[in-house]
Amino acid sequence: MNLIHYAPSRWFESTVNRMFSDVLDTPAWEIAAAQPAFNPRVDVRDEREAVVLTAELPGVEKEDVNVEVQDGVITLSGKKDRKEVSEEEGVYRAERVYGEFKRSFGLPDTVDASRIDAEFRNGVLRITLPKKPEAAPKQIAIRGENGGAKQIGVK
Repeated sequence: MNLIHYAPSRWFESTVNRMFSDVLDTPAWEIAAAQPAFNPRVDVRDEREAVVLTAELPGVEKEDVNVEVQDGVITLSGKKDRKEVSEEEGVYRAERVYGEFKRSFGLPDTVDASRIDAEFRNGVLRITLPKKPEAAPKQIAIRGENGGAKQIGVK
C-alpha cells in the first residue's frame, strides 16, 4: 500500500493548472480569432447647453454609420469592413478589429431629442444633444433687509 501525504495546496495547484491549460495550449491564431468585434470608444460630456457624445470610428465610412433615437435611447450602429490582404503583400500580423457594432445610451430627461445634430469628420462622430430651454440655468433674486434684491446665477 502506498502512502499519500496530505497536501492541501496540491488540490489548488492542480485545479489552477487545469483551468489555464486550455488557454496556454491554445494556438495564438485561435486566441486572435476569438477577439471581440469592433466596438468604438465613446466619450460623453455634459456642456452648459448640450450633452456631447463623441465616438471614435477609425476606418469606418460615413455611409456605414447609423444614429437612431427611440424611447429615450440613442443608438449608434454600423460596420467596419475588413480590407482583404493577401500573403503576397507581406503581412506578418493583423491585429485590427472589424465587424458590426452597436452602442446604446440612455438620454437624460433634459435633452431635446427633436434638435439632435450629428457630424462625422476624420473618423470621429460627434453628436450634439441640445438641452431643453427649461433645463438652462435660472437667475434667482435674493431679497435683502432693506428690500433691495441681488441677482445671483445658479449653475
